[in-house]
Amino acid sequence: YSLMDKHEEAIVAYKKVMETTERPEEILSSIAYEYESLNDYPNALRHLTKALELRPESEDLIQEIAFFFELTSREEEAIEFFGNFLDRHPYSKFAWFNLGIFYSNQELFEKAIQAYEFATAIDDEFASAYFNMANAYTSIQQYRKAISLYEETLKLEKPDAITYCYIGESWENLNNLEKALVYYNHALDLDDKLADAWGGVARVFVRQNMEKTAIKYYEKAIQLAPQQDELKFELAVLFLRNHNLDKAAPLFKEVVNHNSHYVEAWLNYSLVLALQEKLPEAVGILTNALKDNDSDAKILYRRAGYLYRTGKIEEAFFDIEQAVKLNFDDHQDLLQYLPELLDEPRFVEILDLYKKPNS
Repeated sequence: YSLMDKHEEAIVAYKKVMETTERPEEILSSIAYEYESLNDYPNALRHLTKALELRPESEDLIQEIAFFFELTSREEEAIEFFGNFLDRHPYSKFAWFNLGIFYSNQELFEKAIQAYEFATAIDDEFASAYFNMANAYTSIQQYRKAISLYEETLKLEKPDAITYCYIGESWENLNNLEKALVYYNHALDLDDKLADAWGGVARVFVRQNMEKTAIKYYEKAIQLAPQQDELKFELAVLFLRNHNLDKAAPLFKEVVNHNSHYVEAWLNYSLVLALQEKLPEAVGILTNALKDNDSDAKILYRRAGYLYRTGKIEEAFFDIEQAVKLNFDDHQDLLQYLPELLDEPRFVEILDLYKKPNS
């Protein structure tokens, strides 16, 4: 039945077998896979959890259950499930491991770290748990701790480019550019198609004032990963900083076309147009940006600046007032572009009206 894609009939047949089988957990797993084929993920998950009750030591079942929780976006329920499971089976390293993953997905990184620590306490050679724990420490900006854990994974498993790249990023975040470069190059020695490592080297060269060399590395990274908006954005910013506006503009345009929520790319794209004395086009770009970012004060402030420059004073002040309501503090961005507004009584009046106490 299953091979003929008759999954409902297969489920009925499996349930009959359940009445006589001595391995019910295997039949429950088979039923779950039939439900998966029907895209009935809740029923698939229900049968897998029943199977796990019968075989709580099964790594495969734990991993399958975690997969279905993630597939159905039931992460809070997953945390509750694995928490309850661990109350009964506290030495299940894979349950602790998956609990850590779901905590990380919820950005509960301290709890994730604790879960991974339990997993490694049960198995001190659990490389994946050390790796994920390192990622969690990176997320809370504890880079030295992350580095030590990444290095632990390198001792336990064959060295891989991703781990070297992450160590490089950690050293970069600690401003140790020499060590960052060493590890990025280790990554490229193992995998010369790893775009993140090429991008990492590029960032280091930018910070070492070797911008021409950095451009070559960015271009290689983008060639390898053309969908990575961050790489294009960083290269575009580099071109903008060096007043190479003709090269910056198309890169910013590619980024916002691919990701309309990338606010900094919209702002920088509009700035390129403004520097090219294309203020009406800059206004138009930010009007497009607001379609998907209508509550972003920075876009409104910046558009107000361009409108003010083009003499559309009333429209500018309308944007300013809307922006101040959304985020008062971001008016500093407008003043960086248009400092003379502080001499404008109407602008000062708006600030006084919406200023928060003690701000």
